[in-house]
Amino acid sequence: MNPSEMELNRNLDILEELSEALTEPSNLADGLRRIVKLTCRVLDTTQAAVLLMDEEKQRFIVHATIGLDPAIFREGSPLVMPDRLQAILFRLQNIHQVNWIDSGLEGIQFPIIVMPLFFKGHRIGHLFAGGAKDSNAARDPVRRRLFSLLGPFASLIIENGKAMDLLNQRLALRPTELPPEEAGDGNQLMINSIRNPAKVVRILAESFYRELTKAGFNEGHVTIAAAHLLDCIVRRGISTPTSDLN
Repeated sequence: MNPSEMELNRNLDILEELSEALTEPSNLADGLRRIVKLTCRVLDTTQAAVLLMDEEKQRFIVHATIGLDPAIFREGSPLVMPDRLQAILFRLQNIHQVNWIDSGLEGIQFPIIVMPLFFKGHRIGHLFAGGAKDSNAARDPVRRRLFSLLGPFASLIIENGKAMDLLNQRLALRPTELPPEEAGDGNQLMINSIRNPAKVVRILAESFYRELTKAGFNEGHVTIAAAHLLDCIVRRGISTPTSDLN
């Protein structure tokens, strides 16, 4: 296999992993871990992280990381960084290389390549990579294009994760709306789902519809989701016993 064929196969493997990261069932943390691993693979670096913005408190919250000191880059916690770096990241609107910044952020290897993450036109955070094994790799135009693909995928994974969190919260709250004999905590609701799946499925469907519309999805998007569910039923041969509906 010649070098160009090897490069093509590598790029196809990355695209396949990207599609799996978005389509395979996983929680937000797992999805973002796959994104940072792919970031290191695409740019041939040893470090990567997802930082989500907290606009109200003007700070960044660390999410998935790789190759970084967990004592400094604590997942779920704000990242304390030099004022200069924070100012750059809050202004950044496009992929940009950030060179050495005043000391204060230990363990990160400059230069770093930073890509803003957007959802529906709003910046929600950054994906960055540092610790280049080969300085030429990060400048390669094909690798840069692949890196730019990671941004939209990461944003979708983040928003899908938020939607699922909202759905889970709604599921935990909805037992209070069930009849007393079927009410209980979140675990009890899961038990009730075995006893009366049709009722819980209706509750989930209503909640999911409300959360999708709150997130800005229109009725066409919801219809597509419903059609996809039907397609899954047909492809997997799933059928609902009539006794469960009584």
